[in-house]
Amino acid sequence: MASPSSSAGYDRRTFLKTATAGAGLASIAGCLGGGGGSGVTLGALNIMSGFASLYGEEAERGYDLAVQEINDDGGIDGDDVEVILRDTEADSNTATQQMTSLIEEEGVDGLMGLDSSGVAQNIAPQIKQNQMPLMITHAATPYVTSPEGETEDSVGNDYVFRCSNTVAHDMFGAAQVASELDATEWATIGPDYAFGYDTWAYFQAFAEGIGVDAEFTAEQFPALETNDYSPFISSILDADPDAVITPLWGSDLTTFLGQAEDSGWFDQIDHTLISVGMGTDLPSDGNPIPEGTWASTRYDPFVPDSEENNTFRETYVEEYDTLPTYNAEGAYRAVYLYKMAIEEGGGTSADDLIGQFSGMQHTGPVGEYEFTETNQASVASIWGQVSYDEEWESNVLDPVERYDAAPADVRGALEGSDLPAGL
Repeated sequence: MASPSSSAGYDRRTFLKTATAGAGLASIAGCLGGGGGSGVTLGALNIMSGFASLYGEEAERGYDLAVQEINDDGGIDGDDVEVILRDTEADSNTATQQMTSLIEEEGVDGLMGLDSSGVAQNIAPQIKQNQMPLMITHAATPYVTSPEGETEDSVGNDYVFRCSNTVAHDMFGAAQVASELDATEWATIGPDYAFGYDTWAYFQAFAEGIGVDAEFTAEQFPALETNDYSPFISSILDADPDAVITPLWGSDLTTFLGQAEDSGWFDQIDHTLISVGMGTDLPSDGNPIPEGTWASTRYDPFVPDSEENNTFRETYVEEYDTLPTYNAEGAYRAVYLYKMAIEEGGGTSADDLIGQFSGMQHTGPVGEYEFTETNQASVASIWGQVSYDEEWESNVLDPVERYDAAPADVRGALEGSDLPAGL
């Protein structure tokens, strides 16, 4: 069982709470599809095929669960809500086509989802052009909530919000973990695109910013959907670092884990930190993360020990016979954020929704948070060590720690670097 966290010192102002108590769940079949008619229609963009389809499948469960609960409880201001889910195929062109179809053909009231940082960075400017609200539930690049003009790559704008963690959140927590480990020489193996490079850059910047005694000695960036990691693994092992941080994800992570274990990785490397670990581990049929490995998550099924989280976990397990991942929780919460914005604002116009999302305070399974001035949720960074739990027949994080990632602290730790905090 996961241990209680050192809970963040949240502002205890009057937080508005959504009714996430578990309504009875009979069946969710047939609750999706359609659009353009009466009621509230939301469009979702997730990876539903290919190497990272498990993330989209988990998000779909979160959407479905929220839709069923909300409609069973009277809908949104009396109207049923439906979610139309489209496959981005982790490709920006496909995501653009699906986004355009959802807006122009389906007439959706708002958009949510996105798993790939690269796709999110390309979609964000188009969201602004279409003046359509987007609630990102997974993609983690800080540049989509870094206001346009802050850096060359910043694409944040009034229409793009994010309810989940960023790379900055995760690496702020990773640096805290690193500060407590007996490790000086660090390396990385990450995917060969923005997410891999950003993760390594932010980890180094935060390590320096909080005073971790660290040297950065090796880096490998294999392409997405690599089948043979052996040359990359050998290169890291030859460098003989004390610790490695890896943001590999989806089936790439499970492929890597199997080959790393066969190579003796976990005997030679003292500490391996997997930055998207539990989002891949729980739903994967591939190689599980070895016990004792450090992993992060953006939501933990046991922390915080709150009514919202316990009810969500129990309802989810009853429905799907597995613990919820962070992608399921983020998707579930996004539907409730739209419900809250529509009911508080009294309409579904883009101006109404943006006005409500801006600065919104909210409580969900992940805990209490609010949207900062850059439209980024002020959620915690969560890291722990992987442990197999007999009761749940699943890997969990135990012990698990929540690290406050307050905007001022994150910005302060990045001072002197050219990296945006994105919050």
